Amino acid sequence: MSQTGKFSTAILVALALLGAGTALWLMHARARALGGGAEVLGYDAAQYAVAARELAEHGRLATPFALPVELSRATQPPWPLALVQPGLVLAEAALFRVSGTPPAGRAGALVLVFPFLCYLGTALALAFSAWSLISRGAPDVPDEEAALAALAVGLAFLLDPEAQHYASGGFTEMPFTFGLSLVLAALARGPRMPALGFGLLLGATGLFRGNMLWMAPAFAAAYAWASPRRAQPFFMSLAGYALVLAPWWFYKWRAFGDPGWDLSRLSVWDGIGGRTWFSLNHLPQLPELPHGMAAVLALKAKMLVNLRALSLEIATGPRTLWLAGLAVAIFGGAGTGMARGPVSELPPSLGRGPRAAALAAALALILSVLTAAISVPLFRYVLPARLIAEAVGLVAVCAFLWNMPAEWATPRSKRVCCGALALLALTWGAWQSGRGLQDAARVTADRGIPPRKTFEELSRQLDAELRPGEPVMSNLGPTLAWYTRRPVLHLSLTPGDIEACRERLQFDEVVLAFRQSSRAWPGWDELMSSPAEAPQHKDWNVRRVRAWSVRDGFQIVWLELGPPLTPLALTR
Repeated sequence: MSQTGKFSTAILVALALLGAGTALWLMHARARALGGGAEVLGYDAAQYAVAARELAEHGRLATPFALPVELSRATQPPWPLALVQPGLVLAEAALFRVSGTPPAGRAGALVLVFPFLCYLGTALALAFSAWSLISRGAPDVPDEEAALAALAVGLAFLLDPEAQHYASGGFTEMPFTFGLSLVLAALARGPRMPALGFGLLLGATGLFRGNMLWMAPAFAAAYAWASPRRAQPFFMSLAGYALVLAPWWFYKWRAFGDPGWDLSRLSVWDGIGGRTWFSLNHLPQLPELPHGMAAVLALKAKMLVNLRALSLEIATGPRTLWLAGLAVAIFGGAGTGMARGPVSELPPSLGRGPRAAALAAALALILSVLTAAISVPLFRYVLPARLIAEAVGLVAVCAFLWNMPAEWATPRSKRVCCGALALLALTWGAWQSGRGLQDAARVTADRGIPPRKTFEELSRQLDAELRPGEPVMSNLGPTLAWYTRRPVLHLSLTPGDIEACRERLQFDEVVLAFRQSSRAWPGWDELMSSPAEAPQHKDWNVRRVRAWSVRDGFQIVWLELGPPLTPLALTR
């Protein structure tokens, strides 16, 4: 195929991926009812949106939302960023500055832009990286077949329902996945990118997820292993990573006295000794934590239990085959770079790059699983590394089949086997995507936060009765902070803990919203089931109660508190 024809084919592949990705994204967005009144700014997305708005409008890295535990470090709003990572905050702030900060109820379109673009960008990066490997490592493969293989790799990623889900919300998963795809694409090409530039790419990716701190040395080691010189590329890569993250670490040191401070570290103790996410984060002081050998044994027991569950989930369906392909790519020599012969005989155009990329993908997956197992064992925290590892594994399995000895299989049978693998990946993806749409619709119908109109009405009521900038406490957290443009402290552990929070932050109003009293947080179910009786509990210090229901079945309870029980709160 001529260069013009190859370019035209590449354009067609890109357009096909962009069209398919957009269609799948729209289908998932409809299943989530994003255009039908459902609130886009859930807990995670709203945390980034309110911080981005603060940066866009006031030029400061701060947020009007805090968990009660944050009052142990900073008592007055706006609070320093103790939980979110800076990457998505910077990206959304740039969008807000360019387009103007949207009205409270119209933020959804803007906060979805960057994750959506990263979703499409990851598909393109994976597809064209696979095409490049085929062209350089197996020049006997016709360009048309290489283009189809690239298209299959990109489509397999787009069909993943979790990828669609996190692309249709203001989450960091897709930006981080896009960064990882670029990192592995750079590795697969060999050490062509300068080590410092590779490190800068690691740093830019690390702005979106804190666990890049553990992955960066693994990626730097893989890059150095693929380079003629070992030590210099390794340290230069880490230097580039640190150069990007240094301002963030300095910010943490200034704000918290610790460059590594992050509230997510408390999640390590979730499930240990009766501790929960609520008990760790919803009291206005840092929790007492285990230490010494007792802590080591407790963490070991937790990790072993969670590792079993996460491993079973990773090994679902053909994922096991793709992950086995990673092992073949790392240790199989000839199977990795689509080149025959031992590693020493790989063509210069490939070198150790493909094996380094496979090694990095495997290490990223292992580190992600270990991090999730020791903190919160949710499969979403493995998502970016899983998506990339599966794509690399799919390419590696096909490469192994293509490089089988001639006495094992004819060229025709090799094509049939590779085509069957691509069909398996796409069929599995389509089935999973269909299930994902059903799950999204079911979860949306039973979502845990009220629709947009409820937030808009609450905002008007609060503005009518409270002075501008007056803080409130609410389980609606950062979403309420977005709509009301006022500081919001997340709900305390129990009603009896409100006064402890008021000793550090002065507020007089508590707004609760639960779908029903039986689904209220532990400790709040009694109040939600009988809100009118709240003033009878003297330790709750409730002076007035208003309760009503909204269309989607949510029960709203507005508590007006009495004067603070301790004079300390009045002096702050």
